[in-house]
This record gives sequence, C-alpha cells and structure tokens, in this order.
Amino acid sequence: MKPQLERGKVAAPGMRRTSDHGMWIEKLAWGAIPDGFKRIVDARGCRLVVRQDQAAHIDFSICRDDPNAVADASRYQGRGVLQSVKLAHGETALIRLYRHGGFFRGVTGETFFTWPPRPFRELAITEELRRRGLRTVEVYAACVSRPVGPFYRGWLITKQLVGAEDLWSAFQSGMIQRVGLEVALRAVAESIRAMHREGIYHADLNLKNLLLRVEEHGVACYVIDYDKARFFLGRLPDAMANRNLTRLGRSVGRLDPEQKFFPPVAWREFVSFYHAA
Repeated sequence: MKPQLERGKVAAPGMRRTSDHGMWIEKLAWGAIPDGFKRIVDARGCRLVVRQDQAAHIDFSICRDDPNAVADASRYQGRGVLQSVKLAHGETALIRLYRHGGFFRGVTGETFFTWPPRPFRELAITEELRRRGLRTVEVYAACVSRPVGPFYRGWLITKQLVGAEDLWSAFQSGMIQRVGLEVALRAVAESIRAMHREGIYHADLNLKNLLLRVEEHGVACYVIDYDKARFFLGRLPDAMANRNLTRLGRSVGRLDPEQKFFPPVAWREFVSFYHAA
C-alpha cells in the first residue's frame, strides 16, 4: 500500500526523491498521453497506448512482425510501406513501423533509443492538431517493444483515410488532372498555412506526407507524419515557415527532377496560394 502522510507533516528527503524519481521515469517512458487513451504494459515490458474506443479491437499482436501481413493497397505510405489490418468492427487500420532515415538508416535501422518513445510523441501531437481542427489522420494506437535495454522498435496505428492519395501519387495516377491542378495546389497551400498558424514546424514536409481526397465540399488536403514535429508559441516564425516550404520544394525537385508533373510555374502558383491563405 502506498504510504500516506499525516496532515501537516513533511515527507522525508529520501521518500521525496523516490517519488520524484518514479514520476520522472513514468514521464520518460510514456510522455504526455492525451485524454481518451489508455496505457497498457505486457509481461515482456512492451508498451501500448490505445484509444479507449478501440481497445477491444487493438492489442499487442498488431505491433509484431507478421510475415503474412498485407501491404496496404492505398496510394500513400510516407517512409516505408504501410501494413493494413481489418479490425473486428469492419474498419481498416494502417500500421507504420518506425524507420530511421538518412545516415542512421544503415546503422540502427528500425531501432530507436530516444525517450519518450517517438510513436507516443507523434500520437500526442497528432491528437492535439486534430483537436485544433487541422486535417490529419486519426490515430488509434501506438506501441513500442523493448528488445534490449533502453532500445525499442515502434509502431503507429491509424485509421485508413479512404480514397486519399499522397500528392506525388496523385500526380502520377491522374487524380490531379481530374480535380484540376489549381484546386489541388490551393488545398495543399491552405492546409500547410493552417498548420503554420498553429505554430507547427513539420520536420519532414514532402509530397508523400500530403494526402489529397475528394470530399463533399471539394478537394481536401491532410498533412500526416508529425514525427519530430516542433511546436512554437503562437504563429510559426516566418523563417521556420520558409524553411518548411524550402524542404517541400526539395522534395519536388527530388521526386520530379524533369519537372514533368510540377513545373516551376506550378510551384510559384502554390506559394502565392500559401501567402493568400
């Protein structure tokens, strides 16, 4: 039973340090968990954060390597191929295994050691942005395994955004031609501008992290993959906003070096829509 202090008495120094240390460890292990989610630890020390209304459908089995898993047929994936799973209530969830990019991809691959775990942090950020009314995906759960010591592998489980295509796929599939380039660029510009107004710097803004979907009132753009995103108080500083746009521009140049889908005139039009939004 947890010791209780009598009114008017002060905890001994050792007792206070133990309590503070335990709180610090707990915060480091989980981070800030949004309302409406529950925390679960299994016998092996793996940790799962799951939305309460999905807890009956999602458990640790969804966060393990499955040689029979099916690659998602939707046309968006971000970094790496997503896996899809049909949940008991009929909805499809997408599972993303966290992978390093750049130099660390060949060194540590899918193993991380940053705490709180990156999947839990991305879950919290994404939920906060949804609460603020920004368009992004619904997160159902996040989990981490503990293979060795402080190292872990992580997964993020989201609801499939039916009918969505990432911007790069939309150029190649003909979706942009069907909805119109101006309409698509305006939708993208408005969503990025809204994100910047909320003080969010997206750490990896690229064509594959912008999802387009035709909806009842027109074309909508959803920004995804808030791993390592940064919050600023108030509106995002202009220098950081410009850095985000520059990063997006590099993605255009890398994926479409021949400017077949995204010519310079389209980029200038996008930038004008962004500043007018």
